[in-house]
Amino acid sequence: MNHALCDGQDRYEVVKRLGQGHSGQTFLARTARPDATSKLVVIKEVYRPQESLDNLTKRLSALGEHPQLPALIDSWQSSKRQFLVFEHIKQPALSETEPPPWLPEKIEGWLLSLLAVLEYLHSFRLVHGDIRPANIRLSNRPAQTPILVDLRITPRLGKQQPALDTIEGDAAYAAPEQALGKLVYASDLYSLGLVAIHLLTGLSPFDLYSVVDNRWIWPDLVIESLPRNLSSVLHRLLERSLKYRYANARQAIIDLKKSSAPSLLDKARSLLISPDSLSQPLQTLTKKALSPAASELIKSEVKPTSQLHWDFLCQLTPGITTALALQGKILAMGTSTGAILICDLTSGAEIYSLRGRRHGDRITALAFHPRGRTLYSASRDSTVKQWDLAKGTLAHTFSQPGWQPTDVAVAPSYLIVSDGTGHITLWDLEQLIPCHKFNQHQDWVSAIATNGERLASISRDLTLRLWSLPEKQLIETFPIRQGQTLALHPGGYHIIVGNGRQVDVWEVGQSTPERLCSGAEGITALALSPDARLLAVGTDGNVLRVYEGASGQCVSELAQGWGVVAIAFNGHTLVSSSQDETVTVWQRSVDAMP
Repeated sequence: MNHALCDGQDRYEVVKRLGQGHSGQTFLARTARPDATSKLVVIKEVYRPQESLDNLTKRLSALGEHPQLPALIDSWQSSKRQFLVFEHIKQPALSETEPPPWLPEKIEGWLLSLLAVLEYLHSFRLVHGDIRPANIRLSNRPAQTPILVDLRITPRLGKQQPALDTIEGDAAYAAPEQALGKLVYASDLYSLGLVAIHLLTGLSPFDLYSVVDNRWIWPDLVIESLPRNLSSVLHRLLERSLKYRYANARQAIIDLKKSSAPSLLDKARSLLISPDSLSQPLQTLTKKALSPAASELIKSEVKPTSQLHWDFLCQLTPGITTALALQGKILAMGTSTGAILICDLTSGAEIYSLRGRRHGDRITALAFHPRGRTLYSASRDSTVKQWDLAKGTLAHTFSQPGWQPTDVAVAPSYLIVSDGTGHITLWDLEQLIPCHKFNQHQDWVSAIATNGERLASISRDLTLRLWSLPEKQLIETFPIRQGQTLALHPGGYHIIVGNGRQVDVWEVGQSTPERLCSGAEGITALALSPDARLLAVGTDGNVLRVYEGASGQCVSELAQGWGVVAIAFNGHTLVSSSQDETVTVWQRSVDAMP
């Protein structure tokens, strides 16, 4: 065994050295077990560590959760050197599995898959630095999925640090700036583009560029004609100047997915149904009115349009209500003091409190489980609580060190909690334990929303992200200017974001949003009806508006207390809380039903 690996001698036996560079070396090793459970691993030795082993291990462990990156298995430090043990990917390199040339449609799918991996990698402010055919494997799970191996162990690329100093990487696939000792995110994109051209032509990169003419000659060497979008993306990936090359993987993904499809708003409208098709009559509810004068004042301030009318049901005064949730006729209210109140709208707005140890600080979010009488509450007191509404008691408390829960959502198998560190944690609802963590956001996560299969999130890092819950991976990242509230369309392909004084609709695969509506007041809350036909929008003014999703037109304006804090909406019942410590409940007018 190499002397530098002595601290791991009782656990690993070196088989051979795989490579050596300026910053470290890599070994193929075997776990030191006398039985048949021994397996191959890859050990990376880092000569001059740039950060503590604990921080590096946490970062690489999170990175390895991606199914197309090797998982970190073990780590230790010895004589000022660090050793990192990774999963060994036994599949051969992709060019050995299926020799080039490849068909353009296969290249396009392969390129999209690896661009998404690079987007994930770069979200950790890491650069691979050595993308070449030997470092890409084809997995059988699912069939032919590319896996990116042999990540360079470099410092994180800081927000104020434009590049890393490096002299490593395969010269044939290295970007021009990398050959000069600088490594940036776009360097990985250049190398990936070169691998794609190699797979299209079967030729070495040195044969694809004419030094005499100072230009790429690969377009003349491609046998099959390329789709316009693929050709355009490859040309931009291989721009020698950073000024003209893609700056990040998201830009390339968007261009690669471009087609002659109709606009985002047309697509969104085609998925939504006019509210005129709502036909189920509402049950008449008993009104719990205020004083006659106050009741008449609220009724007189209601300014519905001719399209959609709402009746005032009641107004409650539980204090500043920071979170709302509505399931059927049961309304849950969370306050700034940590109290949770339940209102039964079928019994004249009767209110009762839940029993058990209450939250010690402001409630940040409430969510009902879609199947069952269970309520989840998140609070600034660093806990999330599960309440049994059938018994009216506390059932369980979720907590973890340093937690700042900002929002909660519920999928059939998971409780989903976002927090102030930028993480989104999935909790297994059967075992009541955390089972996965999305940690690509770099700052406070403001809001999340799920349709059960997909999850949307917005953060102070000025990104909107869409995730797959079954696959537990990032689907897409959208750059946003700002935004504190969002809603996810039931189909999972459209995300509605309150952005300053306007509401934007983002679609998977599109680089820019469509504006749904805008006004003179700042957007503070959004709520989409379950059938996505209507969108309720709260502002920092004193009017609550309802928009038709199919047209983007305002169909109702409801006057209420100043400054909407939260909204709950099921299509028939609409609830809003205000800074004036009131909660107002409206129901859709029976007279307006067709």
